[in-house]
Amino acid sequence: MSTVWKNMKRTLAPEQLEEVIPSDAEEILHHGHVPPGWSGAVWLDKVLEWTVGAAILAELVVILLNIMVRLITGDSVLWTQEVSEIALLTIAFIGGAIAYPKGAHMSVQALIMRLPAAWKPYLAALVDWLVFVMSAGAFALFVPTLAQQIEEKTPILQLPVFWVSLPFSCGMVLIAWFALIKLWRQERRPVLAAAGIAAAMVAVVMLAPPLFYYASPNVLLGVVLAVLFLLLFLGLPIAFVLALASGIYLYLGGISDVSAIPIGMASGAKGFVLLAIPFFILAGTVMNSAGLTLPLAKLVDALIGHLRGGLLQVVVVTMYIFSGISGSKVADVAAVGTTMRGMLEERKYPRGEVVAVLSASAIMGETIPPSIVLLILGSITTISTTTLFLAGFVPAAFLALVVMALVFLRARKQGGVASPKATWRARGSATFFALPTLLLPVGMVVGILSGFATPTEVSSVAVAYAFVLAAAYRRGSKKLLGDTLRETTTTAGMVLFIIAAASPLAQTLALAGVSQQIHDLMSGLGDSPLLFMLFTIILLIIMGQLLEGLPAVLIFAPLLLPIAVDFGVNPVQYAMVLIISMGIGSFAPPAGVGFYVACATARETVENSLKHFWPYLVAVFIGLLVLAAVPWFSTFLPALAGLIPF
Repeated sequence: MSTVWKNMKRTLAPEQLEEVIPSDAEEILHHGHVPPGWSGAVWLDKVLEWTVGAAILAELVVILLNIMVRLITGDSVLWTQEVSEIALLTIAFIGGAIAYPKGAHMSVQALIMRLPAAWKPYLAALVDWLVFVMSAGAFALFVPTLAQQIEEKTPILQLPVFWVSLPFSCGMVLIAWFALIKLWRQERRPVLAAAGIAAAMVAVVMLAPPLFYYASPNVLLGVVLAVLFLLLFLGLPIAFVLALASGIYLYLGGISDVSAIPIGMASGAKGFVLLAIPFFILAGTVMNSAGLTLPLAKLVDALIGHLRGGLLQVVVVTMYIFSGISGSKVADVAAVGTTMRGMLEERKYPRGEVVAVLSASAIMGETIPPSIVLLILGSITTISTTTLFLAGFVPAAFLALVVMALVFLRARKQGGVASPKATWRARGSATFFALPTLLLPVGMVVGILSGFATPTEVSSVAVAYAFVLAAAYRRGSKKLLGDTLRETTTTAGMVLFIIAAASPLAQTLALAGVSQQIHDLMSGLGDSPLLFMLFTIILLIIMGQLLEGLPAVLIFAPLLLPIAVDFGVNPVQYAMVLIISMGIGSFAPPAGVGFYVACATARETVENSLKHFWPYLVAVFIGLLVLAAVPWFSTFLPALAGLIPF
């Protein structure tokens, strides 16, 4: 989101900035835009950013080396797995720590934006105190585990296991330090008052276990969920809410040692496939920063820009293509919106309509490979990543057609000048210049689906190709590597930290029997698969609002997919419905962060954009209901490839 925020700061006056989106929501768009010394010293800023950047680059070199060795000798380099684990944990926990003082962690701002201004300093201080308590407590609980690992060795490189777990400990210490730095820079009165409130909250939790000795699991779960939503609406970053909720549940119920939370977080960030996440983010950041989406937009404009709706149709198709490059909804909106903004304004398209089409197209793009959410879903469920990647194409194409049809119907009323029909020569020229960029998403998808390479290997090649392409087009500045690495450390760290924090909560909810309770509830309402689909779609849209898309998928996918199978719903179809439902929640007002990013990108007010967005939101929702009712859209390609039965 830093790209969006920088563009807004550069192009808008302060009064216009306030008009586009309230200043209270600045935290939502503030990723990466912080003054020097956010860590307490400028030199420490650079050391921490380059530590994570070096981990990404080192892992990139290691993966590319492994690919070369395998191509030449047919064998893999065994030690890369252990190096990858250390690099991944460094990105997750030190990168996740860096994301905190930069304001890059996802949080729910809907309530905070509506509170009186006098309350906000107290609330900000309370959030920082709670972050300090959580991080300091996690470090203290993890110290015995760290001490035990000093004598243990890794199987291949014979490194102390201590070094593998060290990034988690460093990350928790850094977050606690950053919380104190943030508190030190705030007004004393709110900080002291918030310290008292935080201490009271901790005391209540510490003294509460006797009250729950004889309470039923449902009562305990209800209390913990109430605490979870309270912390969410206070504005505590979602990752910290997930970890705290898990710890409170285990502590109050006496079910397990609370030290299972930091251990679960450290384990949750491991997994070779997760390495693809920072690489996909880096590749998308390079493409965005170097302006490599422009040739794609011009190609699509040459092909379909003459249709009714003109450039708005181009936006939908470009979003479909670019979703396969960036793997991130926010990156999609920022890249396509900023690239095409000048063209759209020149041809007099209403900004509110642009926001609406950008938002609806971004919802559609979540299932287009190589989506980060698909990648993670494949790592936490029994459905293979290849199956999910194949399954995502047709549902996204169907929703794209729904959005394009609505653009077509509204075009005469909304205005805007369609492009003149391009000549075949102009189309050939546009294809020539766009083809190198277009090869990136096509190559990634083909490499993964063919089984020629793993998602991690494909994503590493994509990064190398993106840098080569930026150099060939001469669109990247001399600072391209440093700038994109710095942005990637923040974004990748935030994403991986959320994955780590969601892991113990998912285990806690499974331990609490939530999956069985949902199953019993739905069985009591009837055994209709369509009723189950409708109920969970509404649930997932609400959760997508509160938890954002990624955390909600991490928590609910393992819980709901087995239930869907019991109700006779195809798991691949349900995975697509689940992801799109979360996407709608992420963009639906009032708490959908993606919608605000689209408003900022198009430089339009939220109020005016809403009037244009509602018809598109309804259309996408109806399209989702069709996908829920007709399995064919999700299962056709995987069945054709022999991955699932017809």
